[in-house]
Amino acid sequence: MMEPEPIVIETLTPIWTGGVNGSPDTVRETGIIGSMRWWYEAIVRGIGKYACNPLSDSKCMLDGKEKENDRNNKLCPACYLFGCGGWKRRFRLEIEDFGVKEPFHLVTLDKDEVGNNWWLSTIFKKNFNNNLSFGKFTFRIYPVGRGDKSEIIAQIKALLSIMSHVGAIGAKSQYGFGQFEMENRMDFKRALNEINNFCNKDEFKKEANKPDFYSLSNFWCYEFKIPVRNQLVQSFQKSYIVGNQSSFTSYLPVSFDIRYKLPNRNKGSGLRQAYYSHRNGDKNQVCQIFGTLPENKKKEDGIGSRIFVSHLFREPSESDYFLRIWGFTEKIVGNLVSIEINKMFSLQEAPRRKYEEEITNFSGGA
Repeated sequence: MMEPEPIVIETLTPIWTGGVNGSPDTVRETGIIGSMRWWYEAIVRGIGKYACNPLSDSKCMLDGKEKENDRNNKLCPACYLFGCGGWKRRFRLEIEDFGVKEPFHLVTLDKDEVGNNWWLSTIFKKNFNNNLSFGKFTFRIYPVGRGDKSEIIAQIKALLSIMSHVGAIGAKSQYGFGQFEMENRMDFKRALNEINNFCNKDEFKKEANKPDFYSLSNFWCYEFKIPVRNQLVQSFQKSYIVGNQSSFTSYLPVSFDIRYKLPNRNKGSGLRQAYYSHRNGDKNQVCQIFGTLPENKKKEDGIGSRIFVSHLFREPSESDYFLRIWGFTEKIVGNLVSIEINKMFSLQEAPRRKYEEEITNFSGGA
């Protein structure tokens, strides 16, 4: 049996995976694998290959009678790696948690029972006594099945590297959770190459991706460096807490105020508010980009967000804060986000999109 491959990550904002009751107290392998698969699908589509929607009727399926060549023709790369009906996942994941438990808390400029504070208190009330996992984790990857086990390890490393560079891990990343660093991560271009070469190696299922699928072909990412003495940062540090008091200073859980509506500011401040103004009050267009909560607790009734906003976080050995925002939309939405963040924090210099050239080269400029 091949020795497990250890991959060490360190969180910059807490990880949220949740369980049957939605509690985030423990980092669960199923939640981590779910977010890994979601990102792998988006990457595969972005490099011009097909990845099915595993929740749809057109998802990949095997009956167990296929020979190897026939089997690969019925599987998209994501299902080959992560499994589907009739086909097991090609790896097993074990997680060692060396981190600390951080009391659940969010921060908003709104007072108790007002605006964002009221909404956050209502939505996250059941989580007030929860703890979140924060710190170092070791992911142990055990390849399973026949074939080249080293290529499975390489795919996982490449995937986690990309997620570390431009995304997050776990659930609720649109609300700021799951920012992380990875030891010995691949550079972004090499990681894309690794996945691209793997997808080209075998004759995987070929179909057209639906235009509304999440894909790197319509992806952008910005990262802003924000001085600790920034006026808005100092206001956040003195803000109102939803949940339990925390002594942590390595991150400020303020994603919600930034993402939706920044209290006590000019009308239109906050990303959702700015986009609402940009679309002349078209609520339907706003919902398509920022998502909606499901009605009657049916997940399929909601609209998934296409904009993801981190909390303010500190990288190791840095005193200033960073803010990462990424989206699966037209580039014009990303431009609007960049302008609004610069205005919100009174920044002097607009950042470039992260890895814009590398993504464009692989996606063909789509």
